Amino acid sequence: MKKSLLLMMGAALMVSCGNSGEKMKRLAKENLELSVDYPKQLRVLAVSEPDSAFGTGYFTKDEVKGMLRTMQVVTDTIMKRTDNMNRFNPSDHYVVSLAERQMKSMADIRSLIMKGDRKGEFSGWKVKIDYACVDAAGLPYRSERWCFIDKEGKQVYKAFELPIP
Repeated sequence: MKKSLLLMMGAALMVSCGNSGEKMKRLAKENLELSVDYPKQLRVLAVSEPDSAFGTGYFTKDEVKGMLRTMQVVTDTIMKRTDNMNRFNPSDHYVVSLAERQMKSMADIRSLIMKGDRKGEFSGWKVKIDYACVDAAGLPYRSERWCFIDKEGKQVYKAFELPIP
C-alpha cells in the first residue's frame, strides 16, 4: 500500500514538474516573440529543458566554452566574407548586422567571464532557445537566446542573445 502511494505521489510530482517545465518554455518563447521585429516570421528551432540558474551570470564551463566557440564562428564568418576586413563593405547589411549582434553579445559574455566561476544562490531557471527570424531590414538571421526565469517560473527577468551565422 505504501509503495503504491509513493509511486502515485512520485508520478504526480513528475507530471507537475513536466507541466512547470512546459510553462517555462512557453514563457521563454513568448518573451522571444516580443523581442523580434517580425514575430510572424519567427521559427523556433530548439528549446532546452529549464535548467537551474544561480544568478544571471553563472554558466557551466561547457556553456561558456560553447558561447565562445559560437562567437569564434561568427568572427570567422565576418572575416571570410570581408577578406579579413580588406574588402569591408558598409552596405553589406548581413555583415554589419552580424557584427552589431556579436558586439552586443560579447559585452554580455565579457561580463560573465569577468565574474569568473562564482556560483551564487539558486535564483530560478534558464532556458535556451535556438531560432531563426527576419531582422528589421528583412534579412534572415539565426540566434540563440538565453532566458532567465524567476524561481516560481512566472516571469523572464533577463535575456541575452548570441548570433549564429
